[in-house]
Amino acid sequence: MSLPAPSSRSNLDRRPSGAAVRERAPLPRTPAARPQITTPPHPRRRARRGSPAFWVLAAGVITTSIVGIVSVSALLVQTSFRVDATGGRIASLLDERDSLREQAAALSSPSRVRAWAGSQGMVVPDRVVILRVPATDAGGDAGA
Repeated sequence: MSLPAPSSRSNLDRRPSGAAVRERAPLPRTPAARPQITTPPHPRRRARRGSPAFWVLAAGVITTSIVGIVSVSALLVQTSFRVDATGGRIASLLDERDSLREQAAALSSPSRVRAWAGSQGMVVPDRVVILRVPATDAGGDAGA
């Protein structure tokens, strides 16, 4: 027996008759399986870490930020010391003011003034005369 001669039409080009198409149920669709990769992955290359200009700029920004933060902190500490010193000075000046008020009150007491006047040779008058000065008008002359 011999094999039939190959035809010019392939099996895919042949279409079944209309009756056979109607009887066949549609096949359920399933996702096609992905072929597995058989080649090894590319060797890992070291990731690029940035250009030198970027690192110089980043270092400059970070350095400037650190210097700024330290400077502001130093100014705040210095101001705090000044506030504390000023508070202490205010307290000492208030104490001095209170003692000077007490001293002024003691020096201006009537008994002390009388004793000082007696030591200077002053005497209390027998008769006290109160002189009244007439009021002046707006022009400035007193009794013209």
